[in-house]
Amino acid sequence: MTPLIFIVIVTAVLCALVYWVLNTIKHDNKIKSAVHNFNYESASELAINSTDKFYLAENSIKIQRSEGEYALVFWNLSRSRWESICAEQSISPDMKRIVLRVNEAGESFNYSDMWVRTIAGQCRFHLRPETAYYVILGIKYRKRLIPIFTSNTIMRQS
Repeated sequence: MTPLIFIVIVTAVLCALVYWVLNTIKHDNKIKSAVHNFNYESASELAINSTDKFYLAENSIKIQRSEGEYALVFWNLSRSRWESICAEQSISPDMKRIVLRVNEAGESFNYSDMWVRTIAGQCRFHLRPETAYYVILGIKYRKRLIPIFTSNTIMRQS
């Protein structure tokens, strides 16, 4: 009977120790972006510019206010520049790696990555009051962002 009690106590202590170790392991403290703050739409029909003649030069990015509470982002990356940047970084030119990072600087700094998967395009997102925004077009590779272009900074007009 005594060995049985000893085995039960040792098993309970080991289970408690394993439980304690698993609960105290530190997880990656990644910066979580507040995705609910960005409210973006990337459908091209929703982001049509109100001006009739809009030209965006090749290898550039631009952000501008639209309809008061919204911003439009336009980017145009040439295929040759895209391939040369990928060659410099020793990565394959896969369109699935193209990311648009929306940076929000207000009371705190937040960002959100949108997988755009195109070298030229546009998207629209909601602006919050008293917050500055700028965007970075880049390549997301191995959990890091390789920036290609950085836009100008805008704020919502109150």
